Amino acid sequence: MADNLDLDQLHDAIKAEISAQFPALASVEDYEAPRKSLQVPAVLIELVDMETDPDSDPGTEQLPAVSKWVARVVMSFRTPKVQREIRKLAGALGVLVHQNRWGHRVSPAQVTYIGPDAFDPEFDKFEVWAVEWDQQIDLGQSVWTGEGVVPEQVMIGFAPDIGPGREPDYSEIEGDGA
Repeated sequence: MADNLDLDQLHDAIKAEISAQFPALASVEDYEAPRKSLQVPAVLIELVDMETDPDSDPGTEQLPAVSKWVARVVMSFRTPKVQREIRKLAGALGVLVHQNRWGHRVSPAQVTYIGPDAFDPEFDKFEVWAVEWDQQIDLGQSVWTGEGVVPEQVMIGFAPDIGPGREPDYSEIEGDGA
């Protein structure tokens, strides 16, 4: 899926897209967001873990992994109708995340949870909901660099009419030359 995926760029792309789609958010941050002085409403992004996926070998000698993400929606408990507002924002964020690739060569995001989250005791005066998703990523450099000889003609044959001496039975596969 990815050719040497840059996790910094992926984080930045997720934050940028959330900021662009939800301009009313006071902040979209990740790991170093100040808990005591956080401007709300806010969304806090975190890559929770990366679970290897040996059944999903991309054939590139990269390490296939399922990345697990959480975006925490944070609102002040003093927000008018906070119970409704946080659910609406978390639902809308889930819609944005659903099937999103963030402009990178990763699998479409699969939302796994939208609901309450009590992740940090410093947020006692806040309402916090989480949007969680999984995304297949391939880590490391692909062995397929795009270098080498590009075939000019590709032929296909069907068994049993294949092999040396059966070349006239083959058909050429037409391509766009790209």
